[in-house]
Amino acid sequence: MNKKITVAGHEFSLLAMTWPVFIELLLQMLVGNIDQIMLSRYNATAVAAVGNANQIMTTLILTFNVISLAATIMLSQYLGAREYDKVEQIYTLAVCLNLAVSLVITGGLLLGADGLFSIMQVPMEARPEAKSYLLITALSLPCQALMLTFSAFLRAHAKMLVIMLSTGVINLINIVGNTAFIYGLGPMPRLGAAGAAISTSICRTAGMLMMIFAFFHTVQNARVSLKALRPFPTGLLKRFLGIGLPAGGEGLSYNLSQSTSLVFVNLMGTFAVTTRMYCAMFAQVCYMLISAVSQAVAIVVGYCVGAKDFDQADRQNWNALKTFTPITLIIAAVLAVFSQPLLSLFSSDPQVIALGQKVMIVEVFLELGRCFNIVMVRNLQAVGDVRFPVLVGIASQWIVGVGVAWLLGIHFGLGLVGVWMAFALDENLRAVIFVIRWKRGGWRRIKTV
Repeated sequence: MNKKITVAGHEFSLLAMTWPVFIELLLQMLVGNIDQIMLSRYNATAVAAVGNANQIMTTLILTFNVISLAATIMLSQYLGAREYDKVEQIYTLAVCLNLAVSLVITGGLLLGADGLFSIMQVPMEARPEAKSYLLITALSLPCQALMLTFSAFLRAHAKMLVIMLSTGVINLINIVGNTAFIYGLGPMPRLGAAGAAISTSICRTAGMLMMIFAFFHTVQNARVSLKALRPFPTGLLKRFLGIGLPAGGEGLSYNLSQSTSLVFVNLMGTFAVTTRMYCAMFAQVCYMLISAVSQAVAIVVGYCVGAKDFDQADRQNWNALKTFTPITLIIAAVLAVFSQPLLSLFSSDPQVIALGQKVMIVEVFLELGRCFNIVMVRNLQAVGDVRFPVLVGIASQWIVGVGVAWLLGIHFGLGLVGVWMAFALDENLRAVIFVIRWKRGGWRRIKTV
């Protein structure tokens, strides 16, 4: 992974690209979970409230990834093919589309929060705090959309270090903001979940400003101008949506299925919801490294496909899996062995700790499939095979991930452990299908740029 790769005149070091992404994801995880961690010292109801609100928010934010992911894929391919005339159009189109979508989603959340909580069967005692958190954070969604968009541009140009440093600053702002707004600092009142929401909104605004600044100061010939859309590039928009909707659809389907399964968990009681939040946080630690590698490899694979170097793309795909899948499984096993003391850091409830230990054992088996899915899906998208992953994802995530989760968790009474077993079955089933798809090599014949 330390070897440098040259594609179409662009030189890459996967190690140099991966470690900043890994640190970035680590910091993103802290930004995403620091609310729950700090609220756990406030009260358990606030943790469940923010957990439910964040499930809604995470799912909706994935709609921004439809455009951002398409921008990264297309920029990688056009840069690999050295077709620089299309690059400015991609910048401008992505910014306009994500900004428009974010404004529509913000309006929908402000009007429909109560309906969403009813559908998700959020416990009544958690709803007031969940609503205040959701409504406050909704106002900062346009900032989140632009932050993700400009981050996608930087990623396509392999500016991973810049993104990592920006994320580090965001994390510091979030910790200070949470301390001030959740617990009250000096004359500040204790605001609980609403305070966490204010802090998150400040982070998103700061993150947007830093990503925009970094883009215009580190990327050569960086321009976003409405003039680039005159005449309007209808063909480019169709290709944008043709890549973005299926590519983003896989992640969107996954999170919607997770939101649906959360309805089952909500029926099990607040202690099960809280356990799920902590186990999901530990799961992020498990797959963080393979996720970082997949992002770096997908950029290189996109350049390879643009340059028609398919053998190099194939080698990079398998090298990533062979090197980092064993490491991920070791991390998952260590977390499972030490889950009791780790869970004790966040909760003193014996029900939460006992249930969390059982879930983390299942997590080890889940991560085997997830490693392959994370890498294979990104690389299939990078080579232009964007529809197949979403079709497989929708079928497996809903039939197995949701259907079997209800069967095991609710019908057979296995609770949260049964739900996690269904997730593991879903991940491993999809992994087998994607490996077969890649090995057949049909992606080598897909027209890209």
